[in-house]
Amino acid sequence: MRTHSQPTVGFTVLAAVASAFALSACSPSATQVAAPPKPVKVEVVGATKARASADSFVGTLRARQRSDLGFEAAGRVVAIPVEVGDRVRAGQVLARLDESPARWRLNKAEADRAAAAATAVERRAQLQQQEALARDKIISQTALESARAAHQLAQSQLAAADAALATARRDLALTHITAPFDGEIVARLTQPFSDVAPGQAILQIQAGNALEVVAMLPDSVAATLSSGDSAQGKSGSESFPLALERLSARSDNGSLVQAIFRVPQSAATSKYLRSGGVVSVELANRNAPNAITVPAPAVMWGDKPGQAAVFVLDQAGKLQRRPVQAGTAVQREGRVTVSQGLAAGDRVVVAGTAFLHEGQLAQAHATQTLLQGATEGVAQ
Repeated sequence: MRTHSQPTVGFTVLAAVASAFALSACSPSATQVAAPPKPVKVEVVGATKARASADSFVGTLRARQRSDLGFEAAGRVVAIPVEVGDRVRAGQVLARLDESPARWRLNKAEADRAAAAATAVERRAQLQQQEALARDKIISQTALESARAAHQLAQSQLAAADAALATARRDLALTHITAPFDGEIVARLTQPFSDVAPGQAILQIQAGNALEVVAMLPDSVAATLSSGDSAQGKSGSESFPLALERLSARSDNGSLVQAIFRVPQSAATSKYLRSGGVVSVELANRNAPNAITVPAPAVMWGDKPGQAAVFVLDQAGKLQRRPVQAGTAVQREGRVTVSQGLAAGDRVVVAGTAFLHEGQLAQAHATQTLLQGATEGVAQ
């Protein structure tokens, strides 16, 4: 008898192939796609290549002894007998207001004072009479007290009249502006026959050749300075030394601090330097020549001052969280000085540290800026 076994063999082969696919799908050794390294922005530490830098700010020259002059009272200017550039002496009359209203007030004050003085004399004589009558028991004690009160009132009115007269005399004197010191007129801000308000500047005067420079510095820069620090001033082709004299205790606009720099007398006498001129103020970076600095966003601060950490990308392409000793102040250009924990050639991650973790695979890409303490070129 003939036997047909080919269908059985075919089913056997198909079952074996299906089982192989099933085992392959369930096997833990199946190949998986690895996550790509995370791109990170790095800066290569190169302390031996640190370069000196300077911060430059705009400053304004002004005289050390100066004054804006104006009238204390409102009125109409009738004369300004000085011009810009005139040399004046202390006490010299520089401007005059129409003094008619002040003189009328003075005349009235003098008349009021004379009337008050006459009344005081009269009340004094009446009091003396009342006291004599009271000694003879002719008038009552009440009448005597009334005479004493009238006399006291007259004396008070006389004192008030004296004060009003002094005020009127002062008001008349204040219709004149006089030079507070020997100097030079540098600005004339109004013209005769103009109406001015109290305190409105009419003239500007300055004395001598002593100059200073006023500059507005960011808080982060001002925090690194102290009185006596040196700087360099530039005006056109002129360059001259500066010394920090004082810093304002207040921040203007929330982030700027006023700094006053002293100009040496040898430079202040230069014909190229005048009050009101604009100069460039350069502050040398005071970090040590071989100091290692990193951008502030690279530093992860610890619980204690100075204790911090940074992420370093090793040669195997993994991130290492490395403890470092860092300065607590953010220096100029937004950098922090690192005294321990880093060496030349280390690749420090400078952005996005909050989203990284120890041992994470990463790859470096080109830095966007080149600042102090970073080597030139792309980190590899």
